[in-house]
Amino acid sequence: MNESERIELIAPCAIWCGGCSLFLVKEKPELKAMLLQHGVKEEDIPCPGCRAVDGMCKHLDGQCEQFLCAKEKGIKYCHECDVFPCNRLHPAADRSTSLPHNLKMFAQCYIARFGAEAYLAKLPEMRRRYFTGKISYGKGPLLPEEE
Repeated sequence: MNESERIELIAPCAIWCGGCSLFLVKEKPELKAMLLQHGVKEEDIPCPGCRAVDGMCKHLDGQCEQFLCAKEKGIKYCHECDVFPCNRLHPAADRSTSLPHNLKMFAQCYIARFGAEAYLAKLPEMRRRYFTGKISYGKGPLLPEEE
């Protein structure tokens, strides 16, 4: 996949659809059984990313409100909005150990400052730091090699 296709997979909220199991099933067919067990319909597999399906994420019941909001405002990413940050991007403890949603604010700021290409380059580290980092007061989540 080329860089422009990778960038197109960044949702308005800054979640990268290219890392979602619904998208990855193209490369990892073993994910299909798990997706079907979780109620995803076979005809919805694989997903081409939220922009390609107008925010109709198969993990949701209907159209994504964040996607709709960005579309209505004519913006590519939420950080471009005049009311950024809003409660749709507010972090929450619920399922924070398994979902990347609490990365949205950091990702929005990173995209605003450095651009989408730099965000995609930084994303693997961001996810590793979020899901495996250990909090060090005053330093944030450190990776084992930084401790």
